[in-house]
Amino acid sequence: MSVINNMLKNIEQRETKQLNIENGITVKPVYDIRNIAFKVIVVVIMLLVIYAAYVFLPASTETHSLVVKQTKNISTKPDALVEKQSLEKPIVYPAINDEQLSSIPIENQGKVKTKQVPVEQFTVESEVQAQPVIAKGLAKKAENDVLVKAPNVKNTQNVSNNIIKPTKKSQQKNVMVKSEAVVKSDQVKQAELLTGAKQAIQFGLYDEAISDLNLILIKSPLHIEARNLLAGTYFKQQDINSAQLVLQEGIALNANVLEWRVMLSKILIMQGEYDVVLQLLSAEFESQANLDFWVLQGTAAQSASQHKQALNSFKHLTQLQPSQAKWWLALATSKDALGEYLDAKQLYKVALDLGGLNTAMTEHALQRLVALKEAV
Repeated sequence: MSVINNMLKNIEQRETKQLNIENGITVKPVYDIRNIAFKVIVVVIMLLVIYAAYVFLPASTETHSLVVKQTKNISTKPDALVEKQSLEKPIVYPAINDEQLSSIPIENQGKVKTKQVPVEQFTVESEVQAQPVIAKGLAKKAENDVLVKAPNVKNTQNVSNNIIKPTKKSQQKNVMVKSEAVVKSDQVKQAELLTGAKQAIQFGLYDEAISDLNLILIKSPLHIEARNLLAGTYFKQQDINSAQLVLQEGIALNANVLEWRVMLSKILIMQGEYDVVLQLLSAEFESQANLDFWVLQGTAAQSASQHKQALNSFKHLTQLQPSQAKWWLALATSKDALGEYLDAKQLYKVALDLGGLNTAMTEHALQRLVALKEAV
């Protein structure tokens, strides 16, 4: 009925238009706005569909081809296995070796719980192209703990959304950081070993300290502090021969280290090797001499009856520690031995006046004063 009514209305409008034209009256035509709007909407929808097809169809084709290539790569390389993941979080799995692959039954493929490994423990390959990133530099401690099952080849089309493509800049950055860590590792390791050795010595764990110090000297045989501690530790264990060998080896490597010469001189004086001590503590090292140097040199010289050299050593000691009576007593003894009795008598009195001498030293000074009174 609506169609018939529309037709009748159209006929009436035509007749009315013709009559108006004949009578000289112009009437504006009546347009159907709904039909026009409908046609415009249809045309717009068609244009949008064409535009969407032009934009999205090529992208989907490229994605499909990329997934097919990746599927082939995954199926032909058993060591590049990646588990299917969700689109929310991309996960990078470590590579597995042939033994782990052979132990995985293909028919039981599925989701597997894997141990999370820090990103820093992986190394990025420099020749990776359009394929999933698989870190192959897993640290040794986590290498045997990671279990990854092979993904189903049929379901690998979803993997393309989880691909992480490394850039050249990130690869270069990782290589630089790794090289810096290698350069610093030896120094850090030696510092840790030295600290551990000191703590072990404090608690009396001498064997552990010796082990750590030997490891340091293997890498750095000229490490002064480590060699000093090692010789001192052997000395505390009454292993005099080992301490002597450690110091002699150090002096053979670097003869200019006065600390090793001083420590070796202490051992040699105990063994009565006074001439060797005087060779170790020769005049060329007096410019860098310390208190121990003068004590050892003076003691060795006086014991070897080289009193002129002993006088030089004990004079330095009386200047460094003028309140110590034992240095004045030693100086008086060398003066006495050289026949300088007046100076010796005066020096004996100084030593007795300062006090602090043990019984044997006090008796020696008194006896020599009595003898010098009779001799002078």
